[in-house]
Amino acid sequence: MYSPYTAILLSFLILCLKFTACTGTDDPERPERPDDVDIRPDVIFSVADDRPLHIHIESQGVVEPIREIVIRPRISGFITDSRIDDGNQISEGSTILAFDDQEWKYLLQQAENEYETALVNFNIEKNQRGRQDGGNNPENERMLRISTGLANAELAMERARLDLSYTSIRAPFSGELSAPERVSTGAYISAGSELGRLIDDSTVLIRFDVLEAELNRLSRGMDVELTTPSGVRKMGVIRSLSPVVNPDSKTGQVVVEVENRNRDMRPGMTVEGRIRVETHTGIARVPRAAILERDGGRTLVFKLNGEMVEWIYVEPEFATPEWAIINHESIAPGDTLAVDRHFAVSHLQHVRPRMAGDIVREEVVE
Repeated sequence: MYSPYTAILLSFLILCLKFTACTGTDDPERPERPDDVDIRPDVIFSVADDRPLHIHIESQGVVEPIREIVIRPRISGFITDSRIDDGNQISEGSTILAFDDQEWKYLLQQAENEYETALVNFNIEKNQRGRQDGGNNPENERMLRISTGLANAELAMERARLDLSYTSIRAPFSGELSAPERVSTGAYISAGSELGRLIDDSTVLIRFDVLEAELNRLSRGMDVELTTPSGVRKMGVIRSLSPVVNPDSKTGQVVVEVENRNRDMRPGMTVEGRIRVETHTGIARVPRAAILERDGGRTLVFKLNGEMVEWIYVEPEFATPEWAIINHESIAPGDTLAVDRHFAVSHLQHVRPRMAGDIVREEVVE
């Protein structure tokens, strides 16, 4: 039998064992990171070059054909010949649409007969009056043409000939048909119906809206670089400049003409336009992202030397959102400059260089 002191001692030992079990750990102790670990951030670099810096005016415009007509017959009737089908190629002078012309030929014949009758009556009356007054009076002859009906008969005959000419619609120029519906032989067409359009897009026009502040930098004949939605690039020229500015949008219109025989540009297509208005050159052209601004408004770039960067204070001569011209004795074409992940980099810091476009993988330091 244990004494009270022995029981107390055993209880104390059990509590100590439990406390040791609760506070112990099986994980080995992690070593502390030494203070001299060389942590090098990933920095993205690009290379300066000696290319010129071009200043452009950019805008979007819609393509329209150089020539276009709406096919709209002036008479009603049944169709005997039709080439109206979407996409049909039409040659200049060829027939696009023809009506049954029998009715119009009859009307012309009737008008010609009425004209002949009126002419006979006019000549008889003229001869009689000539014997009475002994000479020809131009004013009397004009009144006689009206009173005998010759003037009206002549007009009716010319009207009938014109109507007969409307029974055939011919192409005034070569082009391509744009038609919402195909017109078949035998169909009845009403006068004034819009059947389609004949389009000549061998040359196209593009209308661009340009801010009023930029209009005076443009002139006729300037080259324009055009880019289609599919990435095709073509060159055009400024054909005209609007003499007025839209008071609501504060823009003026610029019309650009471009050759389009391979039909890369379709009417209605939206294209990008760039007009070069200035060109600047210097010692080096650098990416605009390489230029950082420090306190006080001073600008600098980080230049790579081996695996260390040094900052160089610079003053850009000219700049766009993409590029800048630098004239500095320490910056030359071929120099490698930081363009990203360099905002927190310090002077003469070692980095891990990565060129723009390379895949940079984040590394986790334990």
